Amino acid sequence: MNADPTGVFLDLASIARDDLDLTRLQDVLTDWNMYPKTRPDEVARRLAGATVAVTNKVVLDRKRLAGARSLRLICVAATGTNNVDLDAARARGIAVTNVTGYATAAVVQHVFALLLALTTRLPQLGRAVADGAWQRAEQFCLLDFPIRELAGKRIGIVGYGELGSQVARLAECFGMRVL
Repeated sequence: MNADPTGVFLDLASIARDDLDLTRLQDVLTDWNMYPKTRPDEVARRLAGATVAVTNKVVLDRKRLAGARSLRLICVAATGTNNVDLDAARARGIAVTNVTGYATAAVVQHVFALLLALTTRLPQLGRAVADGAWQRAEQFCLLDFPIRELAGKRIGIVGYGELGSQVARLAECFGMRVL
């Protein structure tokens, strides 16, 4: 293992858009190599000598981990670990972590933005308004797209972790039955 641990961030551009403060991450280790992107053929070379690797979307499979003799920790900058061969990492004594509670509010908000757009027929109504159909309607409003209410509807949630439980909590606020 290296005397001074070093870190490599393989795909910083996948998360940083000039609004991310990396100071606390950089303070953890004395030496970092931050790469905006890493192609598959660059992974092994960039991992060589690193003690810690941070990745979002770069795949770290058995072949790419084979030469990473100093690597002791892989941090996935996302909620999943599907881009890392967990068996290969375990066999090499490499710990793997991911982000928990990442973007929960934003994901739940997006779920309900889509649910509301679908139940209120927002895309169809938006097109109709843009096409002038509302203005040509004989009554006070356009009745071509019946709106459904969420109250009393059932919502099925697969997975009841951080995201699923928060979607369920909000669904209940709308009067939905959670399955």
